[in-house]
Amino acid sequence: MDIRVLRYFLAAVEAQSITGAAKRLFVTQPTLSRQFHELEDELGQKLFERSNRRLRLTPKGEQFLERARAIVELCDKTRAEMRAQDELCGDIRIAAGETPALRTLARAIKRLREAAPNVRCHIVSGSEETVRSELHSGLTDLGVLVGTADATGYASLRLKTRDVWGVITRTDGPWAEKTRIEAQDLVGEPLLCSRQSYERHEFSGWLKYLAEDLKIVGTFNLLYNACLEAEAGVGHVLALGGIVNPAPEMQLKWLPLYPALYADVSVVWEPGRRLTKPLQMLLDFLQQEEAALANDAPA
Repeated sequence: MDIRVLRYFLAAVEAQSITGAAKRLFVTQPTLSRQFHELEDELGQKLFERSNRRLRLTPKGEQFLERARAIVELCDKTRAEMRAQDELCGDIRIAAGETPALRTLARAIKRLREAAPNVRCHIVSGSEETVRSELHSGLTDLGVLVGTADATGYASLRLKTRDVWGVITRTDGPWAEKTRIEAQDLVGEPLLCSRQSYERHEFSGWLKYLAEDLKIVGTFNLLYNACLEAEAGVGHVLALGGIVNPAPEMQLKWLPLYPALYADVSVVWEPGRRLTKPLQMLLDFLQQEEAALANDAPA
């Protein structure tokens, strides 16, 4: 399977037309059609439904599209990495859960940009499942795992900054006068938590015998969307502090759990992966930022 043909395939899908793709690629339409027929013969599957108006993918074509994109991206990334082995250029891709602890990584990225202006960093936000999938695909260089996520099997750097769990709630709600939330306060109240936290029983140790008394009325992936539900009175949101800053008109506030419940944050990468110079520099800067945090910590 020729990588060039995969690029042709992606161009045709984007243009929704073989003729349009041919013009964009500066090849003739018959040449492109022949390449696609040969690709379909090689795969033993029909990829396109051809019509006079536009090109449509078959179900097998949709499945192949995902693979083709991943292969082309991996090929491009490999080429860039080969150039970056000896040059301070290229791209670094980071898959991360949402966490205020990324401030340390952001400072390291700033230092890398100052030292190597031709290096670009791309952050993909998502759940632990997304982070692990990105790392497994080989398309992502670093992952950021939050909370009770297991970093076994990865090379890792645990950040000194830890996230703090709390509750986002209406300022005119039942906890209007409170400055912190204890386990018994949650019993019987409608709660929203992230799907990841719900599946991992993130709060069971903190709640102890009250864990079974929680009233989870829904889950979410994006915290801001959950804040809209809290604003509407659907429920209180179990959330890490510092991720969102609701507008005053939303009438929401964040209250910490008591006793404090912390979430560890780890930066991870595949242990057998050869690190490019820019990636190694970023990790070095991150470790230096972490060491500075330790030096600034009160005795």
